[in-house]
Amino acid sequence: MYPLKLLSLLQGHRVEDQVGFHQSGIRLVQEGYLQEYQALPFLAADGLGANNSVYESILQTAKQMEPDFVFFQYFHFHRIPDPSQLVASLRKLPSRPVIFSSGGDSFGRWTRPVPPSLRTLSRIGDLTFLTGMGYVADDLVRSGGQNIALMPHGFCPVRFSTTPDQAETCQADWEIVCVANNYHVKNPFSYIYHHKKNRTHEVQALSRRYGKKFALFGRGWEGFDEWRGPLPYEQQGQIFRSSKVVIGGHPGGSMDYYLSDREFIALSSGAPFVEYQTPRIEKLFRPNEHWYLYKDQKEMMRIVDNLLGSFSSEAKKKAEKTEAYTRAKHSNYHRLKEMVGIARDFREAQRKRPWRPSGLAFLLPEINWDDEQNYALKGWA
Repeated sequence: MYPLKLLSLLQGHRVEDQVGFHQSGIRLVQEGYLQEYQALPFLAADGLGANNSVYESILQTAKQMEPDFVFFQYFHFHRIPDPSQLVASLRKLPSRPVIFSSGGDSFGRWTRPVPPSLRTLSRIGDLTFLTGMGYVADDLVRSGGQNIALMPHGFCPVRFSTTPDQAETCQADWEIVCVANNYHVKNPFSYIYHHKKNRTHEVQALSRRYGKKFALFGRGWEGFDEWRGPLPYEQQGQIFRSSKVVIGGHPGGSMDYYLSDREFIALSSGAPFVEYQTPRIEKLFRPNEHWYLYKDQKEMMRIVDNLLGSFSSEAKKKAEKTEAYTRAKHSNYHRLKEMVGIARDFREAQRKRPWRPSGLAFLLPEINWDDEQNYALKGWA
């Protein structure tokens, strides 16, 4: 199978806004997995207007490059103009590229639905990769989406590249840390409102129990005694490493498998990690080995007490092994390589027979694929 060409359309105003995916594309060329890689941002510096000037630039680059794959990365904003004409033009290229897209956000059943940009690409493209499945994937299938596969977030291997012997940690005066934003949501019917409410109750409970031993970072927590202010994105790993326990604080969605990138950053930091159990996330990391999952506030507090007490030494050893495990299979590099691999197999199979993936590398090795594919894949022929 010969190396192929990838054109990545990255979510940002500059390719550096998605530096983890961008450098991963360059690495795949260096490794011989790709013959050529180019990247363009699909968010113009002055915003996307009706004339789609960014789309014209993309098409001109594609005509010169003749890619085998075109990747619309995290194509999930409501303000993105309709990509139908761009995709139709890409289809006419002599290379006949496989068009694949990804969605990297959480969405609700009735509030904050999947935006038209991603919904359209799921219908007219070849492959769609989502960071969460369940009702969102089913909704896309009902509106004509096809060939949808799970592809979770990962950690950025550029911003969080440090290994334990190189890691810089701060002099922390806390033991427990939570990095999360407190969204100002007024609609009580919004799924985000529900998660905000639970997150706030958990923060209040941790503050009452642990006082100054608990540190809270993020936006929107004004008035909370343990709040340390907003945290620059690239400093998360350093803050996590300085802590004895990291609290996930809800990923913000209840889709199957959904996690934000923050969970992967924490799991790659070498600190014991506690997270709310949303559907099927235990298929990605083992509970009580890689992380500690809870279903209610009472269980969360019990887990934190144990991790700070009698289980602290054992938990630290497990967290160090979890860091190595996460870095070996859960970075942006691993995600891009797997998506390209699936697109490559899809391209080959198009000429012969209907095809679907025979597994997904980020799942735990003991997972039964015959059962799991019913949840991790949707809308495949």
